[in-house]
Amino acid sequence: MTDKKSQDIDLQEESGMKFHRGSALSIFSSDRMEDLIALVLSMLIALSVYLFVN
Repeated sequence: MTDKKSQDIDLQEESGMKFHRGSALSIFSSDRMEDLIALVLSMLIALSVYLFVN
């Protein structure tokens, strides 16, 4: 029993086509997990750049 409007929060329309902002295409189980993995990867990239430049 989900509210139809709650599923249209991230609905976008472009060139006459409606699509979700990408949430259906995510390989992660939640947005928090996606954010956490992005943070860890960016920290690893920054650390590797720091180590290889010095």
